[in-house]
Amino acid sequence: MRGADRRKQILGAAGELFLAKGYSGVSMDEVLAAVGGSKATLYRHFADKAELFQAAVEALCDEWSKPVRSFTPPGDDLGETLIALGGHFAALVLTPQAIALHRLVTAEAERMPGVGRAFFEHGPEAGQGVLAGYLRQAQDAGEIEVADPVRAAAQLYQAMLGDAQMRLLTNAPHKPDDAQVREGIASAVRIFLRGVGS
Repeated sequence: MRGADRRKQILGAAGELFLAKGYSGVSMDEVLAAVGGSKATLYRHFADKAELFQAAVEALCDEWSKPVRSFTPPGDDLGETLIALGGHFAALVLTPQAIALHRLVTAEAERMPGVGRAFFEHGPEAGQGVLAGYLRQAQDAGEIEVADPVRAAAQLYQAMLGDAQMRLLTNAPHKPDDAQVREGIASAVRIFLRGVGS
């Protein structure tokens, strides 16, 4: 097996283990048992568990965010585009696996700042960058007026999904169903566009 394939295999197994058992609940020996091979090979790719954990977080975020990064607008209407993109975000960040990863990273970020940074850069920041790109295009076309498309994207994302995501992260009561999530996204987009209309 080529080195890149072996690394991907290790990351896949490690990601599943970390999501299921948490950071402290997983050992390098368990990862090795899941993928087979020698310790020398495992440690050639990852110096220690912390390095493996950060790489696994990056790999999970990159894999799950593919539909967002390859998003194709449904048409020329900006509102429809933003609502559709919000649906892609929801399908990514509101899944049980994504919620579990978010909780796991939050629990370890104080002790392992690099993991928190990696999660933010490969997850929220990357997704908001896609959204900011569409806002920037709309601004260039004279459809909206925003001082900072990146900040506007972060604010719109929070308006679309912040409440639903927080309820799931904290296991709060009254978790939103799919219809409520869709309506929340559509409502946030309507309010946003009224505020930034040129």
